[in-house]
Amino acid sequence: MTNALPSDFRSEDGPSAEAIAGFRAGMEPFWHPVLEAASLADRPRAVTLLGRRLVLVRLDGVATAFPDTCRHFQAQLSLGSVVRVDGRELLQCNYHGWAFAGDGACARIPQLPAGRCIPKTAGLRRFAVAERHGLIWVCLAEEPRFPIPDFPEEADPRFRKVRLLEEHPMRTSATRMIMGTLDDTHFPWVHEGILGDRAHPEPPLHRVWREGAELIVQYEADQPAGIMTTDMSRPESDAGATVRLTYTDHVGMPNVIRLVKESAAGRYVVWLATSPVDYNLTINFWIFARDYDLAAERDPVYLQMAAHVREQDRPLIESQRPWIVPPFWTQIELPLGPGDLPLIEYQKWIEELGIATAV
Repeated sequence: MTNALPSDFRSEDGPSAEAIAGFRAGMEPFWHPVLEAASLADRPRAVTLLGRRLVLVRLDGVATAFPDTCRHFQAQLSLGSVVRVDGRELLQCNYHGWAFAGDGACARIPQLPAGRCIPKTAGLRRFAVAERHGLIWVCLAEEPRFPIPDFPEEADPRFRKVRLLEEHPMRTSATRMIMGTLDDTHFPWVHEGILGDRAHPEPPLHRVWREGAELIVQYEADQPAGIMTTDMSRPESDAGATVRLTYTDHVGMPNVIRLVKESAAGRYVVWLATSPVDYNLTINFWIFARDYDLAAERDPVYLQMAAHVREQDRPLIESQRPWIVPPFWTQIELPLGPGDLPLIEYQKWIEELGIATAV
């Protein structure tokens, strides 16, 4: 008798190299948020996307992304600086002074002998960059598969918005994070008294369909009264009541989700854009919008509640293994309809997009 592991054993915490490569490749053709736009000012910033180190920099006001590796002796360009030469801004490597223009071309090599031209191969690859919803987005593929999803409430003056950037990244995949946010059957168990009641764990009746680049889920549910369902600033609000809600969830790209809650109080929106640092680490960018209880001094109350709910989810989502969502109908996963219908349809979609891979 022996306790030696079989030769084909793989730890549940460690997906195969093929699965990791498949996840990274499957996620490349999409826009991913990597940094709050306000954080990119007069110096380069290092970020990691799908296991790849990038440098973000504003050159002449335009946000740009390159590999975070100088073409000379491979120092990190994010340790460099922005310099102005001949009327334009360049990203300068602070190791030997090589400098790069916004299109990635190498524009200056101080060590180059007089009369010699800068080699074209000295340039950097420039990745696609966009600024929307107060974030810098990067796509690692030549052409993004879908546009960045809309967020109608963001520019609507009728809505009060608060932003939440979690203190620590989530130790999970971006697809797990979206599934955890889309999943409503965990509400009574994880968020009892806030989003659900364990005495009534019955799942709602979901309608699920696709429209273009979105997966849409709609259902009605009863939830405890609270700041996400009731205008608590009104004296007649009954904090002990149950409120009937209509949920409409919009999942796009497939790493962005917009949850719209409609109640008698008005509309409360949860917007999440996930940034896949890698297959097992995700940075979450949250925005919460409401068209009631609009006083600015109430914002900390909503922000505190949002952070509390997120931290209730954290240990359970981080505990899920494998990090990469497994294929359907394996011994690892057993989805149960009709309660899991939104997750089943989301997983079918990401498999069609080539993202979900076997472990």
